[in-house]
Amino acid sequence: MNEKTARGNGKRLKITVIGGGTGVSTVLGELKKVSDVTAIVSTMDSGGSSGRLRDEHGILPPGDILKCISELLPDDPRSTKWRDILNYRFRKGKGLEGHSLGNLLLAAAYDWEGGTNFGIDAVSWLLSLQGQVLPVTLNDVQLIAKLSDGSDIEGETKIDLRKDDLYRRIEYIYTSRRAQVYKPAYEAILKADKVVIGPGSLFTSVLPNFLVEGLPEALAETTAQKIYVCNLVTDPSETDGYKASDFIDKVNEYCQEGELMDYMVVNTGPISEVARRMYETERKFPVELDMSDCEKKVRKGVITGAYCKGKTILRHDSASLAQTILAL
Repeated sequence: MNEKTARGNGKRLKITVIGGGTGVSTVLGELKKVSDVTAIVSTMDSGGSSGRLRDEHGILPPGDILKCISELLPDDPRSTKWRDILNYRFRKGKGLEGHSLGNLLLAAAYDWEGGTNFGIDAVSWLLSLQGQVLPVTLNDVQLIAKLSDGSDIEGETKIDLRKDDLYRRIEYIYTSRRAQVYKPAYEAILKADKVVIGPGSLFTSVLPNFLVEGLPEALAETTAQKIYVCNLVTDPSETDGYKASDFIDKVNEYCQEGELMDYMVVNTGPISEVARRMYETERKFPVELDMSDCEKKVRKGVITGAYCKGKTILRHDSASLAQTILAL
């Protein structure tokens, strides 16, 4: 892959990636080398260091923002050291234990600069990011899941990490109050040549962005290619028993009525047998491709290939994924 493959009419392609957490950040590392990339990140995390900072300081959770910032650092020794330091997690200290230095830096920047957006801009400038990171909204809202028995679970982390009564499937998600899309995020979708949705946890990383007023409208209005990257494995708390068509079904459901993705990318490559057995102990299974059903739910096509890497921890192969995204 080289820069020429990412050019359109002599200009670098503009690619906007929407999601949150580890999934989306894995795509950014390769795309930043050959395109003008923007990450639009969910701001509904409620657990760990991010959740504590959110509760104690009244700020938007910085964790998913930090993951994207880390991936968009330049590929040089200085930035590699910055990446290690930003992701350092304190192991002791009253009030410090469990926090990552990067989360604390962002919290300080939010306060010093007078807002989440200004803080992200300042840290991005200081670290010479090769790309842009934008919160999907500046409104502080909680994620809520409606389960199949009619009960609700409030809080992104409680939804994602629930272990009991998993027979109660997620019917849909909604927010504790209305949230409006951050205007630069809206504009990034309109200006993009390609918009990539995911990868990431379906109900707690990807779809929460669609609950923000203005984002589905931007996706309907943009002329960009819209590409959904399907998960590698199912998750017992969110997508137990899902096939690939179930994933794209949910994405389409949260778009404006009648709006479909142009492409869907699904891994059909081999998965390490060691990883497969380890994931099965957690009730996580490779996503099964039901091609004929998937083809009915996208405009242009389903793209398959070997997009999985890792012997014990599975991740999307960012280089292969980026090559496919650019080639579409």
